[in-house]
Amino acid sequence: MTENEHPQQSLNSFSGNEAIKAEAAREAADEKRARRNHKRRNKAKRKKNRRFFRLVWWSMVILAAALLGQFLITGLNDVLAVNRESVNVTVEIPSSITESSMKPSALKKLSGSKLREAQANNQKISRQVANILKQAGAIENPDFFCLYTRLRKADGCFHNGTWQIDTKTDYEQLVNTFESNEGRKDVVKVTIPEGQNALEIAQLLQKNGVVSSAQKFLDVLNTDAFDDTYTMATNIKSLTGRYYKYEGYLFPDTYEFYQDEDPQNVLQKMLDDTNDHLTKQIRDKAQEQNMTLDQLLTMASIIQAESADTSDMLNVSSVLYNRLKYGDKYQIHTLDCDSTSYYPYRSKSTVPADKGKNYKSKYDTYTIKGLPAGAICNPGMAAINAALNPNETSYLYFCHNPKTKQAYYASSAEEHADNLAEAGLTS
Repeated sequence: MTENEHPQQSLNSFSGNEAIKAEAAREAADEKRARRNHKRRNKAKRKKNRRFFRLVWWSMVILAAALLGQFLITGLNDVLAVNRESVNVTVEIPSSITESSMKPSALKKLSGSKLREAQANNQKISRQVANILKQAGAIENPDFFCLYTRLRKADGCFHNGTWQIDTKTDYEQLVNTFESNEGRKDVVKVTIPEGQNALEIAQLLQKNGVVSSAQKFLDVLNTDAFDDTYTMATNIKSLTGRYYKYEGYLFPDTYEFYQDEDPQNVLQKMLDDTNDHLTKQIRDKAQEQNMTLDQLLTMASIIQAESADTSDMLNVSSVLYNRLKYGDKYQIHTLDCDSTSYYPYRSKSTVPADKGKNYKSKYDTYTIKGLPAGAICNPGMAAINAALNPNETSYLYFCHNPKTKQAYYASSAEEHADNLAEAGLTS
């Protein structure tokens, strides 16, 4: 008989207490022994399972590390443009992608859901740019480029345009390039003729592909973004009654723009040029003549629009100043310049049909006294000089032959009537 075997005993009501207790003890010992054996087997099984899962876990860690390492090595090689062949490729980022972007400075003004939406949109734009770069061969890993721009906080900072990019260019230089207009190849030269008004300039910019629509440029002509950038802008920010705030400040010159450029950037280039041309000498002389710079440009714009040539400007200037100074003495209370009648349009024929057949400008110098609220076009330097240095005459009237452009001047209404007939303007 083994130690685990016990003789079967029949317990009944006649069995003694000692026998019952002994049987219960044996049963408890058997149950305890069974639990111990079961626990020992489970422990061995768990140990075996732990070894297996530890092996699986380490295998996964090693695999993940290998994949991550490969990703990082590949990504870092792409970041630094390592192992890329040097080739010049064309990268074009259309404005349709970047126009909805929001720069970090603008994001600071947002919060909550609006901030999250703007950030998500900027990240979407970065993804589109990354795909363009991948397609052009400028990068190999769009995912890593998007990660880099996010860490670099460059999302939302990309410009549209066309660039020639060396495929050996690293991420940092790529981001710097697309954050500015440096190196863009889609340069457009546009010459703004003397005397063009805001509408005509906007149409010219659209025609040359500088802005996507003329209206977008017209919209920024009333911006307050430059009020504290230029003294000339500060001085007109409180003026009212103007059609376009910066009419007269778009200096006629040859400019270099980019295709589909931000209209505000276009305006700033023109304001920079105007600010340079309006020298301290010009501003001081206007002040000496009790004129603001804006009044000078308004007068010069009318001289520009009314004159046949540079020499004519000096006499036209004289007529206008004479009317302002002592016209009342001769019952002349207005400047009576045709060029102001339909502003901001050039003439009656260019007034849109929806403005009505009887359209008259609020700048119309046949009905208002003195200078209009703003310039009617953008004068060149000759007209500005004529406004500062008019000829000394007694003229109060002028007119021109519409065919030959010959100028006629008069000091009296009677003489002017004769000139009108001679110029073919009356019968």
